[in-house]
Parts: sequence; C-alpha cells; structure tokens
Amino acid sequence: MKIIHTADVHLDSKLGRYLDTAEATTRRNELLLSFNKMVEYGAEIGVDAILISGDLFDVRKISSTARDSVYSTIINNPGIVFYYLRGNHDAETFQTQVTEKYGKLPSNLKLFTDSWTSYELMGSDGKMVVITGAELSAKNNSALADSLSLDRNKLNIVMLHGQEVETAGKKDAEIIPLREYKDRGIDYLALGHIHQPKIEKLDGRGIYSYPGCLEGRGFDECGPRGFNLLEINELGINAKFVPFARRTVFDIPVDVSDLVTSDEVIARVRENATDEGVADKDMLKIRLSGKTAIEAEFDVQYIQQSLAEDYFFVKVVDESGVFIDYESFVYDKSLKGEYVRLIQAEKEAGVLDEKEAAQCIAMGIRLLTGEEKLV
Repeated sequence: MKIIHTADVHLDSKLGRYLDTAEATTRRNELLLSFNKMVEYGAEIGVDAILISGDLFDVRKISSTARDSVYSTIINNPGIVFYYLRGNHDAETFQTQVTEKYGKLPSNLKLFTDSWTSYELMGSDGKMVVITGAELSAKNNSALADSLSLDRNKLNIVMLHGQEVETAGKKDAEIIPLREYKDRGIDYLALGHIHQPKIEKLDGRGIYSYPGCLEGRGFDECGPRGFNLLEINELGINAKFVPFARRTVFDIPVDVSDLVTSDEVIARVRENATDEGVADKDMLKIRLSGKTAIEAEFDVQYIQQSLAEDYFFVKVVDESGVFIDYESFVYDKSLKGEYVRLIQAEKEAGVLDEKEAAQCIAMGIRLLTGEEKLV
C-alpha cells in the first residue's frame, strides 16, 4: 500500500510580499498546478490515499478556480481516497461551495470534525490501515490526547494540524504536545502546520512527520519542498520525503569583502548561485555580507536588475559594512584624515554607532577624493 502525506499547500495565497501582480498570479496558479500534479503522480504510482493534514487553502474566501480544480481532481481519481483535515487557515468554505454547486461532496473525500473520527482503508494489495484524525481547537485540545483510543493490533495513522511541543501547560488551539501522543499505538503521526519537512521518531513504535509545504512561497520557506510518500508492508510504515516543487526558494549570503564594483558582485553572485544549484526557474534572495574597502561602490538596484534576467525572481539585500582602518588616519594631515577623526570622535562619544560611522566615512571620503593635504 502507498499513501501520500501532504499539508500546507495554501492554495489562493496572495503572494504579494515580494512578487508583483503578474508574478504573484503565476506563482498562485503554480501552487494549484503542483497540487494537481502531485495527485497525478500518486495515480501513476498507484497510491491508495492522500492525507491532507490541514491548510489546503490559505484564505476563507476560496476562488472558483481553486474550488473547481480541487473538486475535479478528486472526482477524476476515484481510486484514491482523500482524507482532508482542516487547519487553522481552512474553513468550511470548500465543503459548502462544492455542495452548493455540485449537490454533494465526492464519495472519495473523507472529512474530520473536532472529535476523533476513524476510517479503515483497505489497500489494493489487501493491507489495511486505520486513519484517525481530529481538528484542533481551544475547546477540545486539553482532552484530545487522552480521548484517543486505538487498536494496537492494527496499523494506525493519526492526523493532526498544529505546532509540535514536547509538553504544554496551556493547550492552545494549534499546540500538539508530543509526549501525550507517545505509546498510544500510533505508527505514523501525520502532521501539518510547520512548513519545514521533518520525519522523526515518536516513540518505540511510531514516527511523526511534517511533510512541509508543497511549494515555497517566501524566503522563510527555502530549500526542497514536496510531500511524504508512505509505503506500508508487513514490517510497518516507511516514510520518505519526495521533493516536488516547481521552483525552489534560496537565501544565499555572498561575501563581498574583497570586491569593489557592482559587476564583480554580479559575477560572484552567479558563481555562488551555481555552486548552490540554483536554476533559472528558482526564486533567489542574495544577502551581500562582509566588510568592504572604502573605495568599494555597489549599486544594489543595478545588481538586482542585472540578475533578474537569470531567475524567476531575485532580491538583493546589502548587509555588508565598510572596513575602516582608523589607525591609518591618525597622522593623516589631509582633509580626509581630519574628517575620519571627526567621525571617529562622534562614534566614541556614542553619537554614531559602528555602522553609521562607517557609512558616513565612506560617503565623506568619496566626496573628498582629490583634496590637497593640509599645510
């Protein structure tokens, strides 16, 4: 038996923080296309079920495009059972809109409530697994773990959506105290809410996992993104992460300490991006780091625009500083030396911090370049 575990797809995300209107529309459509492609992949390899552990949608007001596409994907794959447990971003909007438009929900779509609901899934290979889930809320969380009752003689998958913690004094709606779910007969705890992929031991019997988001949407979701593929046999449940995203998001620091011009920075960025495996379809954030010489001049806008032709999206942030060798200006009798000593005094007096002083000196020296020495 094979099962896909996904979560945090966040269909209909606005994606306006970094992307312009056209880019956001493209990326929003790609989230939906990736979900449909994942289901197509599942059908090709013969999965029996797809577990959606919350946040299939990002907003309560679902677009007709996302609603109709998800509905069509489900009904067009009758051999796959979809287990959809709502997360904190989800609402009943999907179920309501589908029922209003099509008259009823697909028979291969299984839902959950705020009480434990269990389904028996018989795979095409004759193996059976029990899938149990409950939607967390502030009202039910305090008693939910203690009310979980599983047949330890069966293979058990439990679905939840929330933030893992070892223990929790206060049972907030999105908190999952892992200690309370240990030694309860769980073979695989299918979680959602955390966007970073993770597969860990739960106890001596089972494992727990966040598959992460299907596609990275911002620079807090860098690296490979995809879903988990569960393979169930006589030995139990084996889970592996499957990279599946159309685009990968990268956040790469680039040391520019030894560089002077913008074109040198561009060449260094391209070199580092190649080393990191960045493709032209990917999204890239570059953080310029290090401390440069006073004569270095970087035009961030020019650097970003030059690199924009290489990738789907690129953002350049200048976090570099300026290296000031104050000792070299102690006896400098030029106007430049006098200016540096003045700024140094302001820094030592606490009027300027290190970064502000360096910026003032760099700008001042550029303006004073060519001044004659004082007599």
